[in-house]
Formats: sequence, structure tokens, C-alpha cells
Amino acid sequence: MNFSHAFSRLFHSLFLFGLLALPVIAMAARPTIAVLEFSTDDKASITIAPGFVVVQRVEDTTRLLSSDLMTYLVKTNKFNVVERSRMKDILTEQEFSESGYISPESAVKIGQLIGADYFVMGKIEMLKAGIKRKKIPYTDTVRSLYAGKMIVNVRIVDSRGGKIVAADKFTVEHEDRNPKGELTADEFLEALKEKTVKEIVNGVVSGVFPLKIVKVTGNTVYINRGAGVDFEVGGLLSVLTQGEGLIDPDTGESLGSMEEEVGVVEVTSIQKKFSKATIISGEGSIKKGALLRSREIEPDTAPPAELTPGSSDKPVSW
Repeated sequence: MNFSHAFSRLFHSLFLFGLLALPVIAMAARPTIAVLEFSTDDKASITIAPGFVVVQRVEDTTRLLSSDLMTYLVKTNKFNVVERSRMKDILTEQEFSESGYISPESAVKIGQLIGADYFVMGKIEMLKAGIKRKKIPYTDTVRSLYAGKMIVNVRIVDSRGGKIVAADKFTVEHEDRNPKGELTADEFLEALKEKTVKEIVNGVVSGVFPLKIVKVTGNTVYINRGAGVDFEVGGLLSVLTQGEGLIDPDTGESLGSMEEEVGVVEVTSIQKKFSKATIISGEGSIKKGALLRSREIEPDTAPPAELTPGSSDKPVSW
């Protein structure tokens, strides 16, 4: 075998190896995230009103919050999610608690053992559910409906440096008229939990992957998030550019960057992995890589809520 032929075979083998390695490289580009079991301060944070009969233990419902969160994080196609069994074994071996908030220093050590780039930790501050009675306008009929509320504190820690990437409090309320009486209390709690999980997932993804424009074609922009986003078709998003970085003069810590609105886009389509929007203002100033944030309706332009006899603008009293 001459040198030229041997080199050709070697090059061909390396080329094939490179092609086979591409999916592995692509997968490695995704950060790995681990979800610790969500905790509660005490049972007093969970209140089930009289008449709201559940079969399962409510504590189990809150505990399963972290499992559902893992499922929805996988569906985002943004992360590699550490399996519960693998994480539990390592935490037990290292004598770390599987629930509660771990310190940033511990996150670095555990992250190295588990192979996680980020940790999601949550604490359920409140879970309330019950039956609310509401009068139907213009009648003497009183309608019963399920009403629930959940408050969850969530932190995302970058285990590679021990820094808290994001911290937020999610307050989620849910009601269901249950007109035919076919919905059980357990099913209502599952719906409240699912609604809460979806909001937390959006918060986690936004904390690690800010909403950004990945492509601009004419007056159409493509957004790096798809199904499961917290905006809807027809919703408006502010387009922002990052300016000078802000540094705390006392600690030297980065406080983020100055942001300036350069335009507004309207969401026209939400696909599985990306979304599309039309430029409403700022055409020519909107570039690839720009940040996006949900745009609130200005108070002076928001239409007043219509009140009818028997209705009220007061919040639910627990």
C-alpha cells in the first residue's frame, strides 16, 4: 500500500468520523439542567377549603411539581435534563438533601458530580384550593366553581460558577366552572399544577436563553422560541438592544446592561421550535440577536373593565 492510498483511506475515515460526531457535538451544545425536588415550608402553606374533596395527598401533588417540570423542560428542546434516579443516587451518596435550596457553593460541587450546568430549585409558598360561589348577573342563581392559587419561588443556579442566574416568584390562579360536574377536585389540582409548571418553564428558559431574534427577512422576524411560550399570536413584543454594561463600583459585580427599545413586533405564528412576528415599528433598526420582551398595554390606552349587575372587580377573598 503506497503512502497516497493510505492517506486517502485515513482522510476518508476521519471524514466519516466527523459526520458521525456531528449529532454528538450538536447535543453537547445544549446545557444540562437538573431539577431538585420542590419543597414547602410547612403544611400551613397548603390550605384546602371545606367541600373540596381530594383523593390524593395534596403534599404528593406539590412534590410531583418538580417531576412535571422536568417533563416540560425536555419538551422545550433547549436542555439535556438529568434523570431523577441518577440525581437521587448521587445526592444520597454525597449526603445532600434532594429538596430545598442548596447553596451556590454546594451547587458547584454537585454540578460536577452530576454533570449539570444549571440547577432549578423551587419552594412552594402557598397552595390554596376550594369551591367559590358566584352569583350569575341578572338572576338569583348562584354558581359554584373551583378556584385555586399557587405561589412558587424559583431560583436557577449556574453550577459552573455558583452564580444565581435568575430568581422569580410565580403567582398562578386558576378557576373552572365545571358546568356538568364531571371535573374532580384532583383533576382541578392537576390543571392548576400544569398551569404553574408551564409558567415556571417559560421563566427557566428565559433565564438561561433570553428571547431573541434569530433572523430578519424584510418585515418578518424569527424568534428563538416556539410552542409553550408565554405570548400569543397577536401579542406585541418590544425589541431591545443591549448597551453599556453596568458594574457595581463597590463589589465589581456585573449588574447587567442598559437596554434601549428600538422597535415593536407583532406575533403572527408560533411553531414547534420557533415563532414569527411582523415588524410594527423600527424597521431598519431591528437586527439579528436583538432581545425581546412582552410589551405591556399602556394604562391610558387599556379599555376599562365592563362591570355588570352582580359582578365585582374585587379580588377573591380566601
